[in-house]
Amino acid sequence: MNISAQSSVRREIFRSSMIFSCSILVVFSIFLSNILYRSGISKATDIIKQRNFAVNYFIDGYFSEVNNTIEILADNKDVQNIPWLDMAGRERVLNLFKSFTRANQNLTYIYSGYENKDLVINDYAPPDGFDSTSRPWYQAAMAVKPKLLTGLPYQDIKDKAWLFATSKALLSEEHGYSGVVSSDSSVQMIVDMLNQRGEVYKSSYSFVTKLDGEIILHHNGDYLQKHISEITSTPQALEEGGGSITYDLDGKDKIACYSRSKETDWLVFTVVDKSEITTPVIWQIFFCIALTGLIAVLLGLAQSALLSRRFSTPLLELREKVKSIIRGDPENDSDYSYPKNEIGIIASEVEQLAAHEFYTRSKLLEDANKLLEEKNRELERLYITDWLTGLYNRHKMEVNLEQELQRSVRYRSVFSIVLFDIDWFKKINDTYGHPAGDTVLRELALLLRANLRVTEIPCRWGGEEFLILCPETHQEEAKALGIRLCSLVENHQFAIDTRVTISVGVAEFTGNEKINELIKRVDEHLYAAKHNGRNTVIAG
Repeated sequence: MNISAQSSVRREIFRSSMIFSCSILVVFSIFLSNILYRSGISKATDIIKQRNFAVNYFIDGYFSEVNNTIEILADNKDVQNIPWLDMAGRERVLNLFKSFTRANQNLTYIYSGYENKDLVINDYAPPDGFDSTSRPWYQAAMAVKPKLLTGLPYQDIKDKAWLFATSKALLSEEHGYSGVVSSDSSVQMIVDMLNQRGEVYKSSYSFVTKLDGEIILHHNGDYLQKHISEITSTPQALEEGGGSITYDLDGKDKIACYSRSKETDWLVFTVVDKSEITTPVIWQIFFCIALTGLIAVLLGLAQSALLSRRFSTPLLELREKVKSIIRGDPENDSDYSYPKNEIGIIASEVEQLAAHEFYTRSKLLEDANKLLEEKNRELERLYITDWLTGLYNRHKMEVNLEQELQRSVRYRSVFSIVLFDIDWFKKINDTYGHPAGDTVLRELALLLRANLRVTEIPCRWGGEEFLILCPETHQEEAKALGIRLCSLVENHQFAIDTRVTISVGVAEFTGNEKINELIKRVDEHLYAAKHNGRNTVIAG
C-alpha cells in the first residue's frame, strides 16, 4: 500500500472534518447568540414591566382612597353651600374635614375654596390677601369640571413645599358651581417608592410624567417640569396605554417601560441601564461559544480519527483493487471486506444530534413557560389581595360587588354588605406604633376568616376599614352578623394591651341602585355608628 497516498487521504479527511466542525461552530454560535440575546432582553423587559406594574399599582392604591374621599365630600350639601351657611354649618364642615383627615393617613389637609375667595380649612392660617380662586388646585378643578382632578403637583403658598392636590368643583343645586373641595397629599411616600432600586437591576428607578410627557416626579430635581424629550435628546412619541422606549442619557443607553395610572392619568416610567442587562447576556454568549468551540474541536478530532479508520482504508483498498484490474491482475485477491453499515451509523448519529438539539431547545422553552406561568400567577395574586392581611383588596371586592349586583338584578335575589372599621385606630397607632396597628389588622383578618361563612366574602376596604359581601342575605341577617362581629372583636384578646372595638354599618341592596350608591349608604350608617358611641351596629 502506498504510504504517501494513505497519508494524503487522512490529511484530507482531517482537513474536511475540521472545516466541517468550524462551520458548525460558526453557524451554531450565531444561532445560539441570537437566541440568548433575544431571550435575555425579553426576560429583562418582563422584569422591568413587573417593577413598573408594582409602582403603578402602588400609585393607584395611594390615590384611590383620596379620590373616593373627595367624591364623597363634593356631594355633601353643607360643603357645597358654605358661603350661605351660618357659623354652625361652617363648624359642621370643618368637623367633617377633620374626621376624613383622621381616617386617611395619606391626607395632609382637606379644604374648600369658594367664589367669594373664602377658604375653609382646619389648623392652617392662610397669608394676608389670600385668594383661593387664584390657587392652582382651584383653577385646575374648575377647568375640568365636573370631572375629578387627581394628583396635581403644586407648591404651598407659605412654605413652598411640594404637594399633590386632588380636587373637584362643587355644584350646588341652588347656586350652581360655588367652589372647589380639595385635599393635599405629601409627595414623599410616592417619591420614596419611585427611588427604590429593583432587586434584580440595581440601576433601576422610576419617574412620573403627565400624559403630554411633562415630568412631574423625578429623583433628579433638574428634570422637573421638563418634557421627557428634553432628557432623552430625541423626540418621543408616547402611547397613552403604555409601552417602552430606549434612549441615551449622559452617555448611557437606557431601556424604559411605562404604563398609565388609571387613578391619576399619569405615565409611570421604570428605567434600567441597558449595559446592566446586556453585560451578563454577552458574558453568557461568550461562555457558550467557548464551550461549544471546545466541544466542536474535540468532536472534529474524534471524527477525523473515526473516518480515517473507516474510510481511508476502504478507499486505499479500492484503489489497489482498481489498479489490479487495470494491470490485468484480477486474481489479486484480498481478505479485506468493506463495512456494510456506515450509512446506517451516520444516519443514527445525525438523528441523535438532532434529537439532542430538539430536546435542549424544548427544555429551555418549557422552563421559560413554567417561569412565566409562575410570574403570572404571582401577579394575579398580588393584583387581587391586600398585602398586609391577605384578604381581597378593594379592587377585587369592587369586581365582586358588581357581579353580585348583576346576579341580584337578573335572578331577583338579595344581598347585603357590612362595612366596619376599628374604633380609635389612630390612637392605637400613636400609642403602640404602626407595627402594632398592622398586627391588629392581621389578627382581625384571621378572626374574620375563622368566623365567617364560606359564602360571606371579606376584604380590606382601606386603612382600618373592612367590607363583607353577604350574598342571599337580608338586612336583619346582616345586622345580626355585624352584632356578632362586634362581640367577637370586643372579646378577642389582641396582641396589644387594650380593648379593641369596631363600629359597623349595614345596608341591603334595594334592587334599583348603583354600587357606589349602596357604598355611600352603608358608609353613612358606619359614620352614624361612630357618632352613636362606637362599638355598635347601624342598619338601614
